[in-house]
Amino acid sequence: MLRSRLALPLAVLTLNLLSTLVSAAPIKIASVSPLSGGLVGSGTELKRGAELSVEHHLQEFKALGYELSLVSFDDQGSPVAAKPLAQKIASDPSILGVVGAYNSSVSNVLGEAFAPSKLAIVTISTNDKLTKNGWTHFNRVVAPDGAQSVAAASALIDQQSGTIYVISDNTTYGNGLTKSLVQQLGGSSVKVAWYGGVSTDSEIARAVQRIKASGVKTVYFGGTDDVGGRLVNALSTAKVKVNLMGSDGIDSPNFIRQVSGRATNIAYTTVFGPLSLFSNSGDFSARYQARYKTPASGVAAYAYDAAEALLGGLKAAVISAKGIPTRMQVSGAVRNIDLPACFDVDKSRCQTISGAIAFSSTGERQKSTVLVMKYDDMLQTKMTKIATVNASDLK
Repeated sequence: MLRSRLALPLAVLTLNLLSTLVSAAPIKIASVSPLSGGLVGSGTELKRGAELSVEHHLQEFKALGYELSLVSFDDQGSPVAAKPLAQKIASDPSILGVVGAYNSSVSNVLGEAFAPSKLAIVTISTNDKLTKNGWTHFNRVVAPDGAQSVAAASALIDQQSGTIYVISDNTTYGNGLTKSLVQQLGGSSVKVAWYGGVSTDSEIARAVQRIKASGVKTVYFGGTDDVGGRLVNALSTAKVKVNLMGSDGIDSPNFIRQVSGRATNIAYTTVFGPLSLFSNSGDFSARYQARYKTPASGVAAYAYDAAEALLGGLKAAVISAKGIPTRMQVSGAVRNIDLPACFDVDKSRCQTISGAIAFSSTGERQKSTVLVMKYDDMLQTKMTKIATVNASDLK
């Protein structure tokens, strides 16, 4: 009798323990970004944005019976380093989605590696070709390079820039931007006198000497903050004064740190922009500051929104599957996500920072934004132009 009385509570305890274990099934998403090397600043911002989104949804997924977590991978800003990472991620069945990458060349590696299993990816990379591969698992939350080059060309023409030099940092991202810009300027009043690529200090030095000898007054730079910062510093050291137009690669705290005290006449196009331009950014900015003891950038905000789109699709897939969904089910749910714009007075209720998010049949955001910004001598930014880009208008 005593044995049967003891057995019943033990059985109940065992069932409760098993229930807890079953209900805590792990679900992971990953972030992929440069966490070492010259782009560590932007890469860390991407990771942190995704991290805050995951933390915001932990209890929501726990209520559904799942233990949500984020695993972060360092791609070093290199497509070569990204290849083994992509295979590692693809071979982990508990990872059901990816936020990243920062570099377009890395995002291309990820897109190809994840295509067979349809592992969902939401990126902040901007190269035009990324959404032209027919990938149903690939989406992005920012405007592509083509939209940036249109805005940059328009600004250069408005400024009556005359003859310009165009410089890429030799990355997929930089090459895509600069080639698109040259195409946009064809037949306009702005003439491209020289087009070349730089990445090493010696290449930058030769380009600066070429610029100095030519007397050209305007340079367009397409590339990342690391090379961009070194180019600006080399121009300053050589006492070469030019108007520099850049891209969102130089829209970063790392660029500002590099060129502090040396930056004049710098403008840039960006798909990110300062957080102050987004009415929904207040709660996110406060959470970011409290968590990391530093202000957030636009990269972190868009990474947050990328994670929100991914997690929205993941949640829908979990509910629809009544269990852990397949990667294909998650990809389908992410592609069909429809996160509304938020006009709530309490901004903590807003799901996204940058506005409504929905994707076209190719994975482009239905409506995205390109800004033309200008740094003043104190490296404070001022918006000079804003343009809304419709996915249907992109070619």
